[in-house]
Amino acid sequence: MSEISHRQTGRHLEACQKNGFSPVYLIFGEPYLCRRARQSLVEALIPDEQTRQVSLEVIDAGEGQGASQAVESVGTFSFFSGPRVVVYEAPALFGTGTGQGGETKGQGGQTANDAAILEAAVERGFPKNHHLIIVTSRADKRKRLYKAVAAAGTVINCAVATGSRKADLDEQRQVLRQLAAETLGPRKKNLEPAAFEHIFDLTGFDPRSFVNNLEKLALYTAEHSRIMAADAAEVLEKTREDPIYLFTGALAERRPDLALYYLDSLLASGYHPMQLLAAAANQVRRILAVKSFVEDTPGGSEWKPSLSFDQFKARVLPQVIEHDKAVAAYAVQAGQDLEITPGSGKDKAGTDMVIAKNPKNAYPVYQVFIQADRFTGHELSQALAAIARADLAMKSTGTSPRAVLESLIFSVFAPVSESSEKTSSTTGMHSYNVTP
Repeated sequence: MSEISHRQTGRHLEACQKNGFSPVYLIFGEPYLCRRARQSLVEALIPDEQTRQVSLEVIDAGEGQGASQAVESVGTFSFFSGPRVVVYEAPALFGTGTGQGGETKGQGGQTANDAAILEAAVERGFPKNHHLIIVTSRADKRKRLYKAVAAAGTVINCAVATGSRKADLDEQRQVLRQLAAETLGPRKKNLEPAAFEHIFDLTGFDPRSFVNNLEKLALYTAEHSRIMAADAAEVLEKTREDPIYLFTGALAERRPDLALYYLDSLLASGYHPMQLLAAAANQVRRILAVKSFVEDTPGGSEWKPSLSFDQFKARVLPQVIEHDKAVAAYAVQAGQDLEITPGSGKDKAGTDMVIAKNPKNAYPVYQVFIQADRFTGHELSQALAAIARADLAMKSTGTSPRAVLESLIFSVFAPVSESSEKTSSTTGMHSYNVTP
């Protein structure tokens, strides 16, 4: 019949009240969104809570219950009138690879058998007013079973991008804003944009935690209709584990205060100091590659700090792609001259100067160009030298690795007006100095 987004679930259920429900549903994607969609669907199919207790059956594949049990159950007539609903939880029939929602080698035969049983039952159809709801973490649209369910019923896609690209973060925010409207609307409350961003910063994309935090804030602001950023700061605690790119981004922005904040968070989350130092080195190399392109190549003259992202894609990105092709060709030739076997790992050094490793995702590249304008070429060269000294200090002295990183942040990545100041007075460390 169709595939719909989780955002369309409400409209779909309203239409089904008039036109009838699908005999089979597949709900897949983000776990919290899947649970919400499943709950809404079950409540629409069986509105009466007491009837739901006898007309709803949940079969959990994780407890060893297979497709044959689900098919048998949905085909069984009840002693009671009204709809019969069977929920088949987390089957590994639609996924790819291993892990949750996927197949393992030991499950391959049983999974294929369950898929065949379910596919035949879906194509055959169920008794009138009997419905099967399948819930899983992911679904491969190429599978025959997926196509059979999509043809006979409705697929509710609850998948959300989990990456850190701008497009991914925008999608995550869109989902959370809808959850905020659904959570706060019945309470006649609204969320200040700054409060939304504060919660997002605390939890990241975690819909369950996000909604729980909204409910806490709704109780806290019982007498007010608007939830402010100050309310969120007062009530909520941080549950998000900061990704390492926030730390390197703060370095590139020359924000030592922010870099120290993420340094503390990442170390508390279990990151090793050497991981953070390596991330800082990689970030400097990326910026240095862009700086070299802008200052030392004809194509670099196309870059201007005032360019918009669209202008960057039209004018600068083509020059970057050509530059990267030349760099890659040079690296291959150099490897051949040095008799380095491709794929050995030693031939990867030349690719450090490749700027746009994925030209289709150009926004992060655009951001690095902006970051490069905050540094001179000399400062970047000196930064790499300071990072090398920091690496040596971590490995060969008794200085605290945290102290080394803090000193590096203040001496190398502070704004120009501050970078000349002595770091010892700020960090309290006199035993080690990475100042260029």
